[in-house]
Amino acid sequence: MYLGFFFLLWWGLPAAFKVVISSSFDEFHAPLWDLSTRVKDLTNYWGHMTDSKKTLIEKGKKLQRIGRNHNLQIQSLGILQGEEERLHRLQNNIQHLQNTLNLDAKASYSSLVARISRRTFSSWWQSIGLRKGKDALLSEGLGVISHNGVVGRVTSVGSRMSEVELITNTSFRVVAHFAGDNRPVTFQGNGILPGGTPTGIVFDVPQDFTASPEEPLTLTTSSLGETFPRGLIIGEVRELEGGENGLFKTGQVILSNDLCQLQEVTLLLPIE
Repeated sequence: MYLGFFFLLWWGLPAAFKVVISSSFDEFHAPLWDLSTRVKDLTNYWGHMTDSKKTLIEKGKKLQRIGRNHNLQIQSLGILQGEEERLHRLQNNIQHLQNTLNLDAKASYSSLVARISRRTFSSWWQSIGLRKGKDALLSEGLGVISHNGVVGRVTSVGSRMSEVELITNTSFRVVAHFAGDNRPVTFQGNGILPGGTPTGIVFDVPQDFTASPEEPLTLTTSSLGETFPRGLIIGEVRELEGGENGLFKTGQVILSNDLCQLQEVTLLLPIE
C-alpha cells in the first residue's frame, strides 16, 4: 500500500523536481561507487605484492612468451604475404608462356563404368567384351582402367557392345614414366605367364635406373599418348637389364593379377 502511494506521489511530481532529486541521488552515491573501485584496485595491488618470487618469475616468463609469439606471428604474416606475391608472379609467368607457345590445355576426362560380358585369354590375344557401345557414345581408342590401374584400350565398338584390347597384348604400346621421373620410356604388353601372371616389357630405360625385388620401380602412364592421363599405375619393374646398344635398359613389368578377374571397368571419355 505504501509502495503504491509512493509511486503515485512520484508520478505526480513535476519533471524538474524529479531531475533534481535524481541528480542529488547520484551525487550521494558517487563516493560509495568511487570507494568500491578503489578497494578493488587496492586488492589487486596487494594481491600482486604478496605473490611469491616464483609466481612473479612465472608471470614474467608468460609475458615474454606472449611477446615472442606476437613477434613470430608478425614475421609469419610477412613471409606469407611475400609467398603469395611470388605465387601470383609464377602463375602470371605460366599463363604468359602458355599464350606465347600456344600450348594446348591439359586434357580432362569423364568416366563411364561398364560391366564385362566376356573374356578371351588365348596365348596370342587377350581381350574383354563390354556391355556398352555406340549407344553410350563409345569410340575406338578410348582408354580403359580399373581400381588397380590401366586395363587396356577399346579396339572395336558395336551398337551395344565393345571390345577392349588388354594391356598384356604384344600390340599394346604406350609412352610411360617411372614414378617421380619425367623422362619417357616405352611399355609393351608381353602376354600372361603360366600361372596367370600378366606381364609387359619396358624399353628405352635410361642407364641410371636400377630396380630390385626389394626396391621395385613403379611404372605409370604418360599424357604424351593422349589416351590416358598422367600418373595411372601400369605395373612394377623388379629387374632391369642393359640394352643391346649399351645406352638403354629393358625390364619385365609385373601387372596386377586382378586383370583377369575384373567384373567391371571404367572408360575414359575425353572432354572436348
